[in-house]
Amino acid sequence: NPPYMRIQTIRDSYPQLADSYEKIFKSATGSYDIYALFVEKTISLIKENGIVNFIMPVKWTNASFGKGLRTILTTEKFIDKIINFGSYQVFDASTYTGLQWFKKDCDTLQYMELEEEFKTNEQLGKFLNSITNSNFHKIQATDLTADAWTLSNSQVMSILEKLNKQPRRLGDVFDRIFTGLQTSKDDVYFLYACKIEENYVIGFSRQTKETVKIEKELTKPLLKGEDVHRYETVKTDRVVIFPYRTENNEAILYSENEIKEKFPLGYSYLKRNEEILRGREKGRLALDCFWYRYIYPKNLLLFDNKKLIAPEISRGGNFSIDEKGEFYSTTTIYGYIKKTHVKESYKSLLAILNSNLMWWFLVNTGTTLANGYFRFMPSYLKSFPLPILTTETENTLTELVDKILKIKQLNKPSNTVELENKINEIIYDLYVLTNKEIEIIEKCKVS
Repeated sequence: NPPYMRIQTIRDSYPQLADSYEKIFKSATGSYDIYALFVEKTISLIKENGIVNFIMPVKWTNASFGKGLRTILTTEKFIDKIINFGSYQVFDASTYTGLQWFKKDCDTLQYMELEEEFKTNEQLGKFLNSITNSNFHKIQATDLTADAWTLSNSQVMSILEKLNKQPRRLGDVFDRIFTGLQTSKDDVYFLYACKIEENYVIGFSRQTKETVKIEKELTKPLLKGEDVHRYETVKTDRVVIFPYRTENNEAILYSENEIKEKFPLGYSYLKRNEEILRGREKGRLALDCFWYRYIYPKNLLLFDNKKLIAPEISRGGNFSIDEKGEFYSTTTIYGYIKKTHVKESYKSLLAILNSNLMWWFLVNTGTTLANGYFRFMPSYLKSFPLPILTTETENTLTELVDKILKIKQLNKPSNTVELENKINEIIYDLYVLTNKEIEIIEKCKVS
């Protein structure tokens, strides 16, 4: 059982040690976990016929940080077997692990994952002792690369192979899948329980523990992950202080004098928090004349576009649409802007992203969290296979979504079940799925 520790934790206390790891180990890529280094080290420690068996997270198989380890293992053919425990936690912690065997010159990877619900490690032990080679799905070593691995049982793999025959991927349709604002001090910039009175916003500041009044023009409506739900009209009572103006397709930071003259109430509030804002990230802005800026001003121009939006962590698809491009968001939400040449409407794409099939795909290719939740990470979603929609199908999906959106506006969510089932049926037909394959997918849907 090698130690699990992200390199950021080590870097905070022992930066020189972290630097030395990256010089010594090829598996030290991205925001890696040091268990990857232990796997790499075993190659030089064992005999030619030796076997290493670790219990450790399986996240390295499809996470971006695992690319270095995957490169080594595929080059050396040093991965023999994986039993993925899925959401079952062997340890009393939110760590999702599996048994993993490593030995040299393996022509196949034997893979299986738990499909039963176990309540104790004793039950798990009895199951493990009953496993035979026939329980494993065999993957040829030549089919594994440094790219993220899609690992599952034989039935799932068969469906994934069928899906992958489609001509496009989601990444071919969306120009940008972007994360929300990174202010480095949300308690200052975010205002809660806001009311709009003429040209002013009145909201609660968690930093100063008081209700403040500032100019509306200095703010943007703000969404957090909890605000975005499946097909529901987006709304919020939060704002974010946004010290930028957009001009000539560029986000330009206001000067301090401009804020002082144009937004005196907003400036007064920011000024009271100047010391805190200068102290962000270990005093990074201590001597900066633009002490009120975002430290990481990414994606500032993207929010004003029509887009699909979804929380990063979700149980089932929770995609909605920002029709007017008016909402900004925190890092717990992703925005999806399609490419200009894509003819499909946002609403037909919304139907696909909220479908049972999309959720099934993510469950079988993404990263498990607690209680059946998954991360809707761009790296997972971009690989989703996508068919070419006929005009008729695209129009039908769009019409069904319009009906669902109207019903949701009336706050009658239960009345959309039949319409959503129709969408799923259309999507199953698009992928030419059999009744047996549909049955497998339906078992995964969120009730």
